[in-house]
Amino acid sequence: MNFISVPVLENGEKGLLAGLAEKGFEDGGKLEIVRYNAEGDRATAILIAKDVVGRGYDLALTLSTPMLQSLASSNLDTKQKHMFTLTTDPAGAGVGISRNDPLDHPPYMTGYGTPQPVDKLFEMARRANPKLKRVGVLWNPAESNSEASTIQARAICKKLNIELIEITVDSSAAILESAKALLARNVEAIWAGGDTVVAAGLETMIATAASGGIPVFTNMPEDVQVGALFCLGADYFEVGRSGGHLAARILNGEDIATIPVENFVPEQLAINNKVAPQFLSSWTIPPEWQQQAKKIVD
Repeated sequence: MNFISVPVLENGEKGLLAGLAEKGFEDGGKLEIVRYNAEGDRATAILIAKDVVGRGYDLALTLSTPMLQSLASSNLDTKQKHMFTLTTDPAGAGVGISRNDPLDHPPYMTGYGTPQPVDKLFEMARRANPKLKRVGVLWNPAESNSEASTIQARAICKKLNIELIEITVDSSAAILESAKALLARNVEAIWAGGDTVVAAGLETMIATAASGGIPVFTNMPEDVQVGALFCLGADYFEVGRSGGHLAARILNGEDIATIPVENFVPEQLAINNKVAPQFLSSWTIPPEWQQQAKKIVD
């Protein structure tokens, strides 16, 4: 069950299927997989979740926080086996997962959390632009994953003496005007932390930022492909792959109640050398990043 067709979730889904296949659960062989995608609509996500819990699947797999929440809400009575992945902050999703005890979760639900390395990304931004003082962000307060990342950003910005300029959005249609509003407030860069609404309008946001002469940096490595200057986040194919391995354990009979909810963040640096010359007056990609990066756009 996927929430929206964006590169990060699509890569995670590919990893999930690869992980399942590696453990002998290949689609069309030992396993039949039925795919669902809400295409970014929460009402559709709820309808999908209600349909899934009524069909008696051996296991429901959710990708993203909105799909985790939708299925968890619809599954309270049915208690269908549920494995989640590609979720920033499972404990903050309001689905009964403890932040302090990895085994304190509904006995029919487990999975991986993948918190964004927000602190490290902002420290990188300061390294790339030592004079950085104002960063903008668009985020949807309806997404607990986005809220968790924004809270982290507020804390690290305070530590680094960076002013974080926030504008909330509730649909991708609002991205263009909201990005223009950030430019009007003289931000020197825009950060994106994994919000699905922003992800759906990311190219618009990046183009708007570029028109104002400022870069975008994000916690989604795939974003360099559409013009982000640099990104630090999880390798979501590997996150999905590990989720596939976990799903296979459940399909093989392991008791979900005994499987802890743990964090898995295989970090990946990505840089965009193609757009870097646009920002050379203020921003510099340190030479060592070229060796460290796993994704490079030239």
